[in-house]
Amino acid sequence: MTGPWARLTAPTEPSISQANPAAVCWRDLWVDPDLAGLVTDRARLTRIEIHPDGTSPGWTLPITDVLPTPLTWHPDRPLVAGLVVRDRHAHPWVADYAAQTVTLFDQVRAATSHARPPHVWVGDRLVVLLASPATPAPVAQGNPVAQGNPVALEATGPGYVKFQPTLPELAAVVAARPAALDLLTGQTLGLTDPLVVRRLAALDGELYLEYAEDDPVSEEGLSWSGLAVPVDGSGPPRRATETPHDLPHDALPEEAAPNPQPTPPMPMPMPISIDTGHHQARLAQYGEEPAAVLWLRDARPAGRVTAPPLLDTGYAVANLDLPLHWPPDATVESLHQQIVETVHAALATIDGPVLVGGHSFSATLALYALAHIPELRGAIAHSGCYNRTLTPTGWQHEKRHLWQAPDIYRAFSALEFAHRLDRPVLLAHGTKDSNPATAPGQSVELYKAIVANGGTARLLLLPGAGHAFHYAEHLAFLRAEHHSWITRWTR
Repeated sequence: MTGPWARLTAPTEPSISQANPAAVCWRDLWVDPDLAGLVTDRARLTRIEIHPDGTSPGWTLPITDVLPTPLTWHPDRPLVAGLVVRDRHAHPWVADYAAQTVTLFDQVRAATSHARPPHVWVGDRLVVLLASPATPAPVAQGNPVAQGNPVALEATGPGYVKFQPTLPELAAVVAARPAALDLLTGQTLGLTDPLVVRRLAALDGELYLEYAEDDPVSEEGLSWSGLAVPVDGSGPPRRATETPHDLPHDALPEEAAPNPQPTPPMPMPMPISIDTGHHQARLAQYGEEPAAVLWLRDARPAGRVTAPPLLDTGYAVANLDLPLHWPPDATVESLHQQIVETVHAALATIDGPVLVGGHSFSATLALYALAHIPELRGAIAHSGCYNRTLTPTGWQHEKRHLWQAPDIYRAFSALEFAHRLDRPVLLAHGTKDSNPATAPGQSVELYKAIVANGGTARLLLLPGAGHAFHYAEHLAFLRAEHHSWITRWTR
């Protein structure tokens, strides 16, 4: 290894103590107003060890609570920069790893906006994002309902009406002002007005900056434009005529992963392919003992899976990646056959009692399988939508609205078949799930429905957790609950 590099140390899972209760949701993004940027699901760095080259001994920086954003390395000088958190606010720091000194600019309140990393070297100037002064909460920003004014809305279909927050509401929380930081005096020179910034880069001695503009047509609601900005204040920002190319990885100083994810054991035995009648599902068992849980994961025909794996509970798990063929005219019968027959084929390879489980839409698939396959002992369902009439204009693979395909909506609403969930169901949901389809009340109502029909259910509500679970305290709680549930109903 040549050139400088860093070894970064952090807990594998962040603590809920670093969560900001003032975080707000913009569409499906959680935003931390104190950091003026997106909430991170990674733990802060507890140790940074800098190595000037491949043979020199490391130097440990005397700072902790560093935000888990990439470090910014000076291209020519022995300098590296990052952000540290103090009292929930971010402040820039610069380390000289030749002199082994660190300067913390605690009078400069930094922002992260959307940018990764939220700082960049342009020549010898470090450009950082400065948090804008506090503004009213985004819910009230420009909202006539919050201000008590009447509102009149009108629309003519066919079409879908969406009530989505717009850029001004996001900008009220994360807009940041790029500024050149003087390393000697700690003074900053503002370079533009506050913007929602996605990218900072050096380009021909100037700052290249990507910022958000309102785009009601796009799914995200944003479009991105580029500016070229002199960092010495010698001229105004102007539209960028070119975009800097990303440097190849071998041109950047190396950094060890600050938040390594546990590597699952190799599947035992080799993964099995199961024909669904349209695509190939993939079954992979993890662990040497017979699987105690069949964990369903909604997949795409190309094999891409976005659902998280089941937490390690000490029991073997079989992951079933299930790509459904769901055409615009899909019927309950065709989908039923794909789900039930594929799960049956997977169960035929497993020796012993099995629970079925899944996360988000896969939670619905798991409960559907439980309702139609008597061999399953019970279920584990995370962060699901169990009443599809509350998402009447489409969801996941289904693009028709409720009145065009009512049988599909009913078939995939676990609340509709709660009377068939006659084996134990463990439900887990975060109280801050920002997915509009999977509000925590979905799990609460299904829990009540199962019990009302004589079934057994256990409900786990995780304060402060979102659609996915990543806080260490929550994961420890879930591992213990899963282990107990699996032991109770499969042994």
